[in-house]
Amino acid sequence: MNTTKFVAVLAAAALVACSDTEVGPTAPERDALAAANGPAVASASGGGRMVLEVFGFTIPQVLGFSARRHADGSASGHINYRQTFEGETFHFVATVTCMAIYDGNRVKYGGVLTRSNDPTVPVGDYMWFQSIDNGEGEGSPADVSTGSGFGSEAENEAFCASPESPDPIFLAEVIGDIQVRE
Repeated sequence: MNTTKFVAVLAAAALVACSDTEVGPTAPERDALAAANGPAVASASGGGRMVLEVFGFTIPQVLGFSARRHADGSASGHINYRQTFEGETFHFVATVTCMAIYDGNRVKYGGVLTRSNDPTVPVGDYMWFQSIDNGEGEGSPADVSTGSGFGSEAENEAFCASPESPDPIFLAEVIGDIQVRE
């Protein structure tokens, strides 16, 4: 990872960690969950700042996530997401319940909300994302991610299970780094 990307990832992680939202399970909780579900056979992590420009709206976002798929097919991890829309900032934290990797560098992940300050998206709802790791180094294009999707458990699981690529209109360049590992 080049120095600029590394600094951007650290800055994004610090912004997420300093927010008033919970950042997900503690290290001992993550270790216990991983041990219970078996070793990770695939993982993805990262995040950073993004600005999604869609339908005439500019939506600044900060995303941080860690997702693992285990040998038994289960998924674990956490998502910490913040977006500002029409002057109001919304914070969301989720526990990962699904994760799938497509094309070797594209990850779909989602989970159940454990924290939300948006009354229209309560705790217990689900959110999901699709992120693309475009490689490392000076010649590599920036990594990209979609903004969040929100809905039911069934919609979350169907999202992760579908190999469909994201609509480019919903992709934003990540000022940070995404890592996808199979």
